[in-house]
Amino acid sequence: MRRKVYTIIVSPSNLKPAKQFTIHRSTLWFIIFIFLILLTYGILGSIKYYNDNKILSEYLQVKKEKGELEQANKIIAQLRKKEELIRKFLGLDADDANEPGQGGPGSTSFMFEDFHLNKRVSPVVERSLNLEKETFLSPSYKEAILLDCDLQELIDFLKNQRDEFATLPTIAPISVLESWITSGFGMRKSPFTGLREFHSGLDIFAMRGTPVIAPGNGSVCFVGSNGGLGKMIIIRHNNQYQTVYGHLSGYNVKLNQVVKRGDCIGLVGRTGNSTGYHLHYEIQKKGKAVDPFAYLLNWDDRHFLVSKNNFFME
Repeated sequence: MRRKVYTIIVSPSNLKPAKQFTIHRSTLWFIIFIFLILLTYGILGSIKYYNDNKILSEYLQVKKEKGELEQANKIIAQLRKKEELIRKFLGLDADDANEPGQGGPGSTSFMFEDFHLNKRVSPVVERSLNLEKETFLSPSYKEAILLDCDLQELIDFLKNQRDEFATLPTIAPISVLESWITSGFGMRKSPFTGLREFHSGLDIFAMRGTPVIAPGNGSVCFVGSNGGLGKMIIIRHNNQYQTVYGHLSGYNVKLNQVVKRGDCIGLVGRTGNSTGYHLHYEIQKKGKAVDPFAYLLNWDDRHFLVSKNNFFME
């Protein structure tokens, strides 16, 4: 049987004679088959190369994210340690949050309990407690959210403490340098009777008309005259502290007026039972007089004109 063949004639563009090729049909189909195999192999190879590159890229991305996650976990662990240190410092996690604190010149009787460290659970913490029920969140993500909630709780706590600190009478009621403590707190010899008596505050010498300032935020609860202290002002700072200012020559506040630390409330004078110009300054804690000098964080012993209880102004 005669085999079928195909004749291919190639005619050049010039006048040269045409070239003729003869190819059998089986050979043509073989060439086509080989071409299809090579084409398929090329396509599959391209797809594999693309997928391999994609997998490699994803692997490198996952590896990078894993490294970043590990680094983030280390940072979270460090932040958690710092947060625990802050809580320990503030006494939030201690068995007794009201342990004595130290600070300020001569403030041996100024206890940390004066700052009302209260353990409260904020709404942020309540929200964080619900995360324990969320099983679809990763442990690192949960830890990050819990840490954020804990830090927000500390911020809220410190904001609240800042407001409470502002009410404490922690600065001197007279800011001028030409002022001295002339009579201290405690038992002394009365300048009027010569008998020993209890002095419930400090006598601070200053010139007539020297401004008297509020040592802490509060509300004026008394303005008027009161016997031996003459013209007097009382400021209620919080539910524990109130301060008394006696022998004033004038007032700069009204009853129930809200004052802030540093506001001028009156002027130094010598009204009432007084032997000279000075301010009688008294701090009462829960209704009982305490030594104001322990609270004068911006003063020290140099402001004593003479030794305690050896010089009197009232």
